[in-house]
Order: sequence, then structure tokens, then C-alpha cells
Amino acid sequence: MRSILITLLICSAAPAAAQVAVSTAIPAVPLTTERAYRPSNGRDPLVPATVSGDTKGSALPKPKGEAPAVVSSTFNVYGLALTGIMEDSSGRQALLRDAAGNLYTLKAGRITDTKKKTIPGVSGVVKGKQVILMTEDKKVHHLNLRENE
Repeated sequence: MRSILITLLICSAAPAAAQVAVSTAIPAVPLTTERAYRPSNGRDPLVPATVSGDTKGSALPKPKGEAPAVVSSTFNVYGLALTGIMEDSSGRQALLRDAAGNLYTLKAGRITDTKKKTIPGVSGVVKGKQVILMTEDKKVHHLNLRENE
């Protein structure tokens, strides 16, 4: 008797309509990596982070406020050190640092500062673990990745 009653209740119940709720709106512009990943801080990834209470800190000078704009007359390719070489789908790029701690990127033959401004009169190429920089007056400067070891 119970099984018949349960069967009648199941059969007589009307099927509920499926409810679909969209949790996010579809953007009109496709999401790119640049739009999806925007770091909350503009910290230099090559400067070691300090832990709260750490008294050692970093041996590199800490930037204070905004980095000064690079003036082409004070920029010197001979004061640069090769920090690292990276490769992605767009090609190879080198990270360079000057004596003041300013970072530069060599990508597609051009050197740019941290504000993506091109340094005029200097070009370069990444070959293996070496960077070759050339100035307007045809002077060539070689930098090796393991130079300081």
C-alpha cells in the first residue's frame, strides 16, 4: 500500500521547470591577459621582498616615489648590467639594470625604461646568454649573463 502511495505521489508531481541563472555578464570585448592581470602593486619583481620584521632588507637602493625620467644625455650603455633573459611567444627579451638601480628592457631591438619609453640612439640584440648593444656612433658593447660570478 505504501509503495503504491509513493508511486502515485511521484507520478502526480508536475516536473519543475529548469531554472538557469547567469552569474556573470558576458563582456562585449574579449578578456585579454593584460586586462585580467593587473597587479595591485607596482613592485619591482627583481628586488627581493622583505618580510615584516626583517632587518636585512635589500642591498639594492630602494626607489623613492616616481622613478626619474631617463635623459638620453645621461644614459650610458657601459653602465648597464645584464640581469636576466626571458623568452615568450613574442621572442626573447633581456632585463638590464644601471648603477642607480633603474630597470630597462631590451625587446625587438629597442631598449625601453619602466615607463615603456624608448631610449633613443641605442639598439641591441639578444644572442644566447649574451646581449649586444649598439649606439648611434657604431660603438658596440657586449654583456654576458654570468658576468658577475
